[in-house]
Amino acid sequence: MAGTDEKDPTANAEGVAETGAAPAGNGHGGNGSEATTEEMAAAPPSELDLVRADLEKIKGQLAERTDQHLRLQAEFENFKKRMYKEQAEQLKYAQLPLLKELTQAMDNLERALAHIHSQGSAEAKALAGGIEMVAKQMGDTFEKFGMVRVKTQGASFDPTRHEAVSVVETDQVPDNHVLQEFQAGYVLHDRVVRPAMVSVAKKAGGSGAPSPAGETNG
Repeated sequence: MAGTDEKDPTANAEGVAETGAAPAGNGHGGNGSEATTEEMAAAPPSELDLVRADLEKIKGQLAERTDQHLRLQAEFENFKKRMYKEQAEQLKYAQLPLLKELTQAMDNLERALAHIHSQGSAEAKALAGGIEMVAKQMGDTFEKFGMVRVKTQGASFDPTRHEAVSVVETDQVPDNHVLQEFQAGYVLHDRVVRPAMVSVAKKAGGSGAPSPAGETNG
């Protein structure tokens, strides 16, 4: 029985040898895995990959076309706004040439009134009443189309609406204010049709009055 239980040392050595041979086989299998990866990398793209690439290309083209469409739409809207603004501007000042011509007729009516009032006769007064009525109707027409008279008497001198033809040293009105109107000025909406021709007050010894277009009256 004792001889039967003893282990053969030769058999154990052979088992260890067999067990150690296994890793060599696994290492050889790792080289095979690397070869398989290289083969997969060299393989042509699948049909799904091609479809995805085409889809991305189409998305890019669609985004580009959408951007172009939005730009064209914005340009068209800006064009419409410019056209509407230009048309409104033209309509706003469409009557300017006619109204500007009528200001000369108003000047003549006012000169006639000034001459008639200087006569002082009963006939002159009766004639003045008719002329004043015509002048009022013309003034109402001016206002109907948006043209108003430039304020002058006692107003501060405004070089954008007044034209100084003389500067007078006086204390009747404040310094650099309109003293007298020689010809009426008119403004259509916010555009000066013509400036009012005026004389401007200057305080005695002052130097702040505007330079007149004509000669200075002392």
